[in-house]
Amino acid sequence: MCRLRESGKNPFGLYRVREGDTLASVCAKFSLPQTLVAAQCGGGFPPPGALLLLPAAGKTHVVRPGETLTSLCKKYGQSEEEFCARNACAYVYPTQTVLLADPQEAR
Repeated sequence: MCRLRESGKNPFGLYRVREGDTLASVCAKFSLPQTLVAAQCGGGFPPPGALLLLPAAGKTHVVRPGETLTSLCKKYGQSEEEFCARNACAYVYPTQTVLLADPQEAR
């Protein structure tokens, strides 16, 4: 007989949309850039009961004036290709929240 083991807190990153949820509220709750969640919504936020696949946990950073894609990648040791894929963007702007790679991923 098999025994199920506790998997921990939501290991697959699934979130069931609740009544009253918005793109902004879900992203704020999980400290995620809106561009990452919006990319899978296909033009509109899904209805209650729908499942969203949230990106893997990582560190977030709020872009400051003067910071560029190149400077952030250099500062956090990421390639520009990796950074752009992780954030579904080709550039950054002040006040934008971006997701950085988990330092353990680089090992």
